[in-house]
Amino acid sequence: MSEHQNILQIDTDVELQKIIRQLDSIPDQLKAPSVLASALNATANEMRRTMGKKAKKRYAITDDRILKEKKRGGMFLERATGDTLEAGLLSKGAMVEAMAYMTRRNTDTTAAMLKVLNESQLTALEVGGRKAFETTFDSGHTAIVRRLGENRLPIYPLMSPAVPLLYGKSYEEAEMDYYAILQKHIRRQIERTLERKAA
Repeated sequence: MSEHQNILQIDTDVELQKIIRQLDSIPDQLKAPSVLASALNATANEMRRTMGKKAKKRYAITDDRILKEKKRGGMFLERATGDTLEAGLLSKGAMVEAMAYMTRRNTDTTAAMLKVLNESQLTALEVGGRKAFETTFDSGHTAIVRRLGENRLPIYPLMSPAVPLLYGKSYEEAEMDYYAILQKHIRRQIERTLERKAA
């Protein structure tokens, strides 16, 4: 199973002190850990959405479920709390079938084709004269498959990159902005805390 994990660190003590200074009463100041936890979760959710959009822009994904379903690699949030000021974005999943990406079914003369990166061309899936082809199993499941040898059977589905690998490049781009995003959400949470007090 492939797993994608990167760590972004902040000095939570420093951030808590900043929040406390902006909350003018002791009851509000006691809420500082919850304010920071909410901001961390909002930041993580925003980064998850951004990374998903970047992955879809970079990769020729035709089955959006691979980015949404946790069991297929969709990124999920481990939430921060006032007691545990850590938020985690995790993606775990094995390789996915080729048809999760852009494919073209085989013809009488050409093999099935696959494109993983949007900037790439469709590539014929053929090795040693064995052409990949699209088939539908008795279960109703359709896949691009290849024979193992000269015989008609066995056949096996062709696989493509696991979803956690897709997030690597998107993560590098997103991490440059995470601290600014966090500060934005801290400000929002402080404003909400003060607004609730004034109401």
